[in-house]
Amino acid sequence: MTESGLAQTGTIVKGIGGAYEIHLSGESIVLAKPRGIFRKEKVTPTIGDHVEIEPSGDPDNPYTICKILPRKNLLIRPSVANVDIMILTFSPIEPQPDFGLLDKLLILCSKQDIKPVIWLTKTDLDANEVDRIRTIYQGAGYDVLSSALEEPLDYAVIEPLFHGNTVGFAGQSGVGKSTICNILTGRTSMKVGTISERLHRGKHTTRHVELFRVEDGYLMDTPGFSSLELTEIGLETDDVQYGYPELIRIEGKCKFQDCRHIGELGCAIDEAHMDPDRLLRYREFVSVLVKNRTYNNKRREKSSGKD
Repeated sequence: MTESGLAQTGTIVKGIGGAYEIHLSGESIVLAKPRGIFRKEKVTPTIGDHVEIEPSGDPDNPYTICKILPRKNLLIRPSVANVDIMILTFSPIEPQPDFGLLDKLLILCSKQDIKPVIWLTKTDLDANEVDRIRTIYQGAGYDVLSSALEEPLDYAVIEPLFHGNTVGFAGQSGVGKSTICNILTGRTSMKVGTISERLHRGKHTTRHVELFRVEDGYLMDTPGFSSLELTEIGLETDDVQYGYPELIRIEGKCKFQDCRHIGELGCAIDEAHMDPDRLLRYREFVSVLVKNRTYNNKRREKSSGKD
């Protein structure tokens, strides 16, 4: 509370040309601009931030953001804060699933303290592949939902996810994310994309991040991803294993305590019963981050004259 005693707390749901829409209690949404001190401190309010606002006296921008409350997490791409659940949408075909991307998103969720839920769409196009994917990821310990092209969403399954939570959708473009979001919000403002017949890749349709009220939580539709580089999101080699719950099964069973499960002597990886392709991707991710760290260390040494 500020000295004026007029501050209110709300959530940023949308950005509009340097100003922000703030959702207060009930259905009230007001427009606010951040204080200049944020720019001086190089702090940018972002969608999902919980903020304190107070009247500004400006009829065009009636409120001022005076404080950004502590964040649970902050995603850089897309820029959004305080995400509780991330629904990772993939399909068995059209487009072909990018399991490397899926596993990277699972690592990112673990790093940011976000609960991941895998949603398989278009299940009627290849039921066998859906069963295979479900078996792998449920076996790893993840929740897996599914829906067919013409099958209505089971709202009884989805609705509990939004109780007091900010829920994001991420995954490949063209798998039906925006269609699902339109159904959940009752809106048609999210443009629905199609698959490029020539490339068989999803067309990018979501251009910005916005929070929509669903139950007593928020739904966040995020852009589709064609790639996600682990080196760009601040991950260390030790972070990778947290996207692989299967490795918990062998905790303390390897010969060496610092075993990374990349082929070391006495590694108990066989007891993890991990899908072979997931194990291969895990080892590739670790290798990439190790090489990146080695490269950065050499650059620092060179710049400090320690050749």
